[in-house]
Amino acid sequence: MIENPKFIINDEMLNKCKQFAKDSVGTSTDKYANRNQFNIYKIIDDITNGKLAEEAVWQKVSQIYPNLSKPDYNIYDKKQKSWDPDLKDPSILLSVAVKSQEIKSEIAYGRSWVFQYREGSRYDCDKGIFGQIDNNENRYVSFVTLNIPRRCGEIHAIVKVQWLHDNKLFKPMKKQSLQNNKIAVYFDDLEKTQDNLWQI
Repeated sequence: MIENPKFIINDEMLNKCKQFAKDSVGTSTDKYANRNQFNIYKIIDDITNGKLAEEAVWQKVSQIYPNLSKPDYNIYDKKQKSWDPDLKDPSILLSVAVKSQEIKSEIAYGRSWVFQYREGSRYDCDKGIFGQIDNNENRYVSFVTLNIPRRCGEIHAIVKVQWLHDNKLFKPMKKQSLQNNKIAVYFDDLEKTQDNLWQI
């Protein structure tokens, strides 16, 4: 259980994540283009938000698991990119995938988190979530919301990957044009199982 799931986004943290996004965006444009995303400023925002969420989750979860890896700020060639979980502790096979949503998206689509998914395809898919399930009980997903203008955020849940599958919580995207390669987990569905939101 995370004692205080809310967090502050200070200037140092924000600037570090923004710089990483600007430095790495050139290696990510092909990946986003395959998702029909071409707006370079939106891509930078997405990378920034993802890294901010990783920082927040690491700060909280590393208090429980001190060997948890820190967020990775290495810039990888597109051929080196992988779907490894964002945070992990190999000594106990613990892995935590971090999903983020910024306030503008929440207002537009409701509180939800998006996963890359193309049924029957090995390409551009969250393989750690939808690949072969290896019965690893220590594989988790964390769900984070960010309010960049107010410099704050909150972790809403950290749950097991298998639990998400067992409870059929992966649902179609509300935006029809995104339904061919993305699915989502909606907070309203998570909230119905509120006794199980903190499984780590």
